[in-house]
Amino acid sequence: MGSLYCLNVGCADASVIITDTATFLVDCHNIGDYSHLLPSSKKLRGVFITHQHSDHYSGLGHLRDEGYAIEYLIYSPYDRRYGDKSVTIDEWNEFNDHRDYFEKNGTKLYCPYRQDSWDKPYWSPDGLKFWMLGPGRGIAASETRELHDACLVFRADMGERKCTFTGDASDANLADVATINHICDDILHASHHASLQGANLEFIRKCGAQYTLISTASGKYDNVPHPTALKRYQDNTAHDVRRTDVDGTWKWTF
Repeated sequence: MGSLYCLNVGCADASVIITDTATFLVDCHNIGDYSHLLPSSKKLRGVFITHQHSDHYSGLGHLRDEGYAIEYLIYSPYDRRYGDKSVTIDEWNEFNDHRDYFEKNGTKLYCPYRQDSWDKPYWSPDGLKFWMLGPGRGIAASETRELHDACLVFRADMGERKCTFTGDASDANLADVATINHICDDILHASHHASLQGANLEFIRKCGAQYTLISTASGKYDNVPHPTALKRYQDNTAHDVRRTDVDGTWKWTF
């Protein structure tokens, strides 16, 4: 048995997966506000950082300050270029500083592209299965790449529950993922806080989601959440679309 928490952290992202034996984070903005969900042992089995924007990785600072150990840190394979406007140099350096700190303290680092074969999951710890759906190397490493093109997209199989996490994946990234079968047939964690950039219609249709979870905050940015994006999710979600700014933190058990 276990639980998936998609946390209400504003126009940002943080989710917690708890099994009988381990705790995993998927992005970690303001994770200190939810320290009651973190293990008393202060040992995290795995932390996924979908990409190097502070509203997704900022909680690494809290984990560092509070003495948490991370066994595996899995993060976007993005290669920042000089003058890259898709991620500031301050964000890039801050994330790398946290990454290097944890590595020096024993954390194993991985920055994967889409897995090459579907014969087995990318990772199978503690009764879970993680399938690395993206980014595809061609999109993530193209000459015109931006950070969201290299955002991690992966599915977590948790017993009878499944959740596909998209971080802030771009339309190009998601369109590429849409070429894969079995992306999602349960919970879709929507990309980019329901902005129009990351609401690729073909991807949303291909998911066939039963539930869509949007981590967002209305009024912080213009057109986030975007009405067209919301309609796409509503039209292509079997049960209901849940928003953290309306419904708060949501919990699923498995």
